[in-house]
Amino acid sequence: MTTSAEQFGWVLHRRPWRESSLLIEFFSHHQGRIGLVAKGARSARSAWRGLAEPFCPLTATWTRRGEMGTLTGLDPAGSRYLLTGRALWCGLYANELILKLLLRDDPSPELFGIYGELLSELATDSELGPAVRRFELGLLASLGVSPDFEHDAVNGQSVKADGLYHLDPESGFIPTDRPGPTVYPGDAILALAGGMKDRLHGGRECRRLMRQLIDHQLAGRQLESRRLFENMSHLTGG
Repeated sequence: MTTSAEQFGWVLHRRPWRESSLLIEFFSHHQGRIGLVAKGARSARSAWRGLAEPFCPLTATWTRRGEMGTLTGLDPAGSRYLLTGRALWCGLYANELILKLLLRDDPSPELFGIYGELLSELATDSELGPAVRRFELGLLASLGVSPDFEHDAVNGQSVKADGLYHLDPESGFIPTDRPGPTVYPGDAILALAGGMKDRLHGGRECRRLMRQLIDHQLAGRQLESRRLFENMSHLTGG
């Protein structure tokens, strides 16, 4: 059995287990994604009741024998980010991507920092699209599967703002002169290369491009957060 030192992190997902406990997916700075059992966390007398929630900065300790750990300590490490509406959906989307694409016990301090920056932006910034694109870019980079957004995949020439490029998720951007469902304008590619700093740039093509890259990594796995967002957009006319 191993005992962890106190670690800063976030609850990505939680679900009830047995009568009063929780199964938690915890994203820690030093150990990456960890599966934990929080015994009695739903009990009215538990000090952890209502604490093991997404978007709340926490410090945790646990013991571990095998794949799952057992939570032994949990304390707030700051104020919870109160996300609502589309910002809440963006946060759930980010959590689900980490759950599906980051293996357990795979430390990723770069992604951990990017995730914290995203939550801060979602809580304070009305421009949600650029914030989510930056998170997606950081996620792919941390996984080592991000294409080169500045050079084409044929001869390494710089991407031209007025050019068209077919995206092959495995190799990168290939110059073309024909539009198509996997073809993107050079200015959208360069906007992503620049970290979406130009918030006035049309985000539709950037969103479509990043969705192709993310879907390639998901390899057919569906995102519940997308379904929820589509239902919300339908109900609100968005």
